[in-house]
Amino acid sequence: MESPVMKNHSIRLSICLLFLTLFSGIILATSGAESAAKTDSCVSRKCHSGMGKAKAVHNPVKAGMCTACHNAVADPKKKTKHPRNLTITLAQQGADLCYMCHDRNNKKKVVHGPIKGGNCTFCHNPHQSPNKGMLKEPSPKICFQCHPDSLVKHKVMHPPVLSMGCSTCHDAHQGDHPKMLMQEGNSLCFMCHSDKQEHLKKRKVAHLPVKQSCVMCHNPHGSGNSAMLSASVPALCANCHPNEVSLGQRAVTKHSPMTGKKQCLTCHDVHAADQPKLLVKQQRALCLGCHDAVRRTKTGAVKNMKAFLEKHKNGHGPVRENNCASCHNPHGSDYWRLLVKYYPPEFYTSYSDGKYALCFTCHDKAAFTKRITDEKTDFRDDKKNLHFVHVNKRSKGRTCRTCHEVHADNNRPHHVSDRVKFNDWEMPINFVPSKNGGSCLPGCHGAKEYRR
Repeated sequence: MESPVMKNHSIRLSICLLFLTLFSGIILATSGAESAAKTDSCVSRKCHSGMGKAKAVHNPVKAGMCTACHNAVADPKKKTKHPRNLTITLAQQGADLCYMCHDRNNKKKVVHGPIKGGNCTFCHNPHQSPNKGMLKEPSPKICFQCHPDSLVKHKVMHPPVLSMGCSTCHDAHQGDHPKMLMQEGNSLCFMCHSDKQEHLKKRKVAHLPVKQSCVMCHNPHGSGNSAMLSASVPALCANCHPNEVSLGQRAVTKHSPMTGKKQCLTCHDVHAADQPKLLVKQQRALCLGCHDAVRRTKTGAVKNMKAFLEKHKNGHGPVRENNCASCHNPHGSDYWRLLVKYYPPEFYTSYSDGKYALCFTCHDKAAFTKRITDEKTDFRDDKKNLHFVHVNKRSKGRTCRTCHEVHADNNRPHHVSDRVKFNDWEMPINFVPSKNGGSCLPGCHGAKEYRR
């Protein structure tokens, strides 16, 4: 017969074994549930083994929350590849699924085509990607699914296109500006080109395209021309300035800047300047920047004008006004010495009004057509018009520069020259002014005196 002590011990042992058995069952059940959960997870199953391992992973995938986007419905009657014959569907269709978490990107004036069509996955991989933003391809390659890659096949490329991507200038989803640009017009360019903006603020005159749109002259993606110009200079300039460019190319007398390397840019700043017509310097200083030495041309030598004007201070009206373009066309001319109108290049010539069209721009032609006058000219002997005598001839009429210096002199009345070049001879004029007239003893005739 079993003692009471042994009997109590057996009871306690049985209770202990039962407890251990139950506890072990709980542990095993818990462990089994965790194992089953891990086994049944979409991300860890062999059919989705690569999910979540890319550089950019969608947050629901990263958190193992597949059901944030997908519904799993069991259907015993339907056989599927998923465990327990689950049928996997999307929680919402198209972009509405994305808008469950993401803000809507279709409310602005301009909406990107894929967004407008509710097709976010046209550009994005919904699970993961090796690219930033979970793009299917890196930028700008992703853009070339629709846009031509010729945009990036230029000799000179815009840095944002070349390295930083299209989204530097364009919003990929929507925008309030044309082409989904980040800013409107030149404000977009000034996001990077702030130096140009400061330059414009400091200058008095701005080029019209700069005021309106940089893309009037520049291709924002790239170009075969320097500075991403949409055409080469001067062809680009000819779009707005056809007459000046055409003249420079076809003119009988060509100005060297128009045929040189920089062409229009020799004299003009393309963005802004302090001088009229966007000149890079004040007009006279600009001209003398090149005309500071003797220049050889097809029609003879052109004097060192800078040195000449430094020596001769009494300038002809246009020279005093620093307006070389009053007489010379800086783009080109069909006349001698780039003159804006006809003036005879010869020392002697017959008279006609047209031959002195340049001079008659400012001077009264009556001083050369009236034989008798007491008011049209100071160069007269009583009423005998001595300008008429010298100039108005059927042949061998003296041109203005026979007696007058057309640029400047050393304070001589009426810019009368000290001497004039006649072939290889520096012919003296020997003009002496008087109170009522004057006298001269040039190489072409004896001493003459006149009184008004």
